[in-house]
Amino acid sequence: MSISAGRAEATGRFQLRERLGRGSLAVVFRAIDQSDFREVAVKVAAEPGRKAHERIHNEARVLASLAHPSIIGFIAEGIMPAGGPLADRPYLVEELALGTSLLEVIRTGPRGPADVAPWAVGMFEALNHIHTNALVHCDIKPANLMLSGLRRSPVRLVDFGIASQVGAAPQAGISSGTVHYMSPEQASGGAAQPAWDVYAMGLVLLELMTGEKAFPGTAVESLVARTLRTPGIPQNLGPGWEPLLRALTAMDPLERPSAAEAAAWVGRLLPAVSYPDFTHRRPRSAWCPSQRLRLPA
Repeated sequence: MSISAGRAEATGRFQLRERLGRGSLAVVFRAIDQSDFREVAVKVAAEPGRKAHERIHNEARVLASLAHPSIIGFIAEGIMPAGGPLADRPYLVEELALGTSLLEVIRTGPRGPADVAPWAVGMFEALNHIHTNALVHCDIKPANLMLSGLRRSPVRLVDFGIASQVGAAPQAGISSGTVHYMSPEQASGGAAQPAWDVYAMGLVLLELMTGEKAFPGTAVESLVARTLRTPGIPQNLGPGWEPLLRALTAMDPLERPSAAEAAAWVGRLLPAVSYPDFTHRRPRSAWCPSQRLRLPA
């Protein structure tokens, strides 16, 4: 879908309801799309101005270029009508991500391989779609992964507010991600690479299975720790999980599998009888920990 095809002018098409949340860059509302009366999410820039407009438009452009069942879908973008408290601020409209975030799941305690494996396949397949389109999400974390309750796409990836083109430098004045899930090279401020997302997803999976952050402490303590060592990975997480998580969180980005290779690896860990929906979707690519990978420059 092109941006122009989905652009919503200030015609009252989207009727705002309650506020769902607020971040440093945007406020998110539940809304009703008057064209079909479905519930949607409307993300409005937290502040007016040119930079805010560019950020919202960039996120809309990224979402509009993607189409995957495990990625939240783009609907429209526009400018808030004049006269109200949010007057003239840019906004984008996307599918409403109902369900529980993985952050809330982690708070209930560790989860076993039977839960985590199908989630992981969908997450890595979504990342592969993103990376195939020469994009990097840049902010993979439990709060941006939502359980959907659907077998085809049990987890959906949201919030592309700081997504970037592969190889792009960090945007001035915008946080490059969430500290506790950044790869060592992302924390150093280098050019965006798919390996950033793979590393962060590895930390998310490890946290799901242990119930604890791999690098706890303050932001500074967490950043320093990951430049000095790889995360501690228990050997009792289930057959095959320790080498997988170790590969995903390798300090050298060239030693990490791609998202497609990670999806294939997790797919081989899935009990085929328990999860038949995923057996025909596994990528055919094979990967071994000793293989060195060269990522796009």
